Amino acid sequence: MDIQKILADLDLKSIPCEYCDVRVEEVFESKVSFQNHELVTSIEKSSVGAFLRVRKSGQWYYSATTELATLKEQLLALSRSLSFGEGRNWSKLPENYGHFENISYSKNNPTLTFLNEKVELLKQYDSLSTKYPLVKTSRSTYVDIYKVKSYKNSVGTSYRYDFTQCGTHFSFDLADGDKMFSDMAAIYGETFADLHNKQEEILTILNNSDKFLYAPLVTAGKYKLVLSPLITGVFVHESFGHMSEADNLLGDPVAKDTWQLGKKVAADFVSIVDSGVHQGGSGYCPIDDEGHKSQKTYLIKDGILSGRLHSYDTALAMDEAPTGNGRALSFEYDPIVRMTSTYIENGTTSLEDLLKMADGGIYIENYNYGTGGDLFTISPSRAYMIKDGKLSTPIRTSVMSGRLFETLHNIEAIANDFTLKHSALGGCGKMGQAPLPVSDGGPTILVKDMQVS
Repeated sequence: MDIQKILADLDLKSIPCEYCDVRVEEVFESKVSFQNHELVTSIEKSSVGAFLRVRKSGQWYYSATTELATLKEQLLALSRSLSFGEGRNWSKLPENYGHFENISYSKNNPTLTFLNEKVELLKQYDSLSTKYPLVKTSRSTYVDIYKVKSYKNSVGTSYRYDFTQCGTHFSFDLADGDKMFSDMAAIYGETFADLHNKQEEILTILNNSDKFLYAPLVTAGKYKLVLSPLITGVFVHESFGHMSEADNLLGDPVAKDTWQLGKKVAADFVSIVDSGVHQGGSGYCPIDDEGHKSQKTYLIKDGILSGRLHSYDTALAMDEAPTGNGRALSFEYDPIVRMTSTYIENGTTSLEDLLKMADGGIYIENYNYGTGGDLFTISPSRAYMIKDGKLSTPIRTSVMSGRLFETLHNIEAIANDFTLKHSALGGCGKMGQAPLPVSDGGPTILVKDMQVS
């Protein structure tokens, strides 16, 4: 099926409506999984479909279809849909951003690798945990995806780009009597070759897991916390990123007042960014699902609340510019405001000096889960006491928590070890659309007066 010809021949200007667009997605996926070293999943699948939108009388009409040969007829049917009430008319139409053909084309599509090679790779890694008697249960998963997005709207914008990622995830449950500890390791790649020869990364995790199985529980209280780039990313995504999505502010006067642009909300040296231009990462989104090019959006710049994330509708409602964050999980969903790659920008302090500043505090390396909002919580997995400027005794913690803006003001130092974290298995969830590929991260940061228990 020649999707490009179908879209090229589709005359959207002839549809009787205020505005319309079509998004076509071709998706190829693989998944392999082991449970306690037994193969339980080994599949390949593909799909092709289109999401259609028509705006008429100030309202949206949507449809998802796999019948690509009749797109015009389906758009005409949508445009004839009866309106049961008047919506808000747009003050202006989207701009014509032009034609962008093959923005990126992956020559190393991981879905083209034979499935048996993926099974064999995962089996090799999965077997590593059999050498550790304290590991009682294990789960190993490999996934890959290759997606081609094609788009066209009635004001002349069109694009085509592809997205590819693959990765493995390993989780282990250790036990000795009444002591239990769960640990994990993950590997991310843009190509299948990126996942080879990673045994040492998994063995490093396994070799240290028993330290946390027997580690003492932390004494509850407030500490200086050093957050690894992974934890920095979780904090930024969960506690700040979601609240920067403009649809969370519409209709909430209290939130709009709290999140007024120009307000000082963090220490002077803190800047937080969302950007979809990081090619090769899971948050890569050069053009969103409404035809807006991605950009580097400063949510906080030098401690000042400087921006928020928008779809076209929220941008018009708040009289601000679109930011390239109208994203959908697949062709079956309408685009809503979503993050891409969200992170704290790099600092100037060396990690060595930062750890010296945190003497007597706690280093948080990994986590089990995180929740966001004004009051956020993160459940650490691996944590260490800091003594004499170095990582010391492993400790067990249940949760770290804090108030968002208080925590942003309490950041005392930012290291110069920026890392953007990617995941081929996880992603972001919102309004039933999960897991949407995103990235998050930043440098190691030092925060004072954090509650840990």
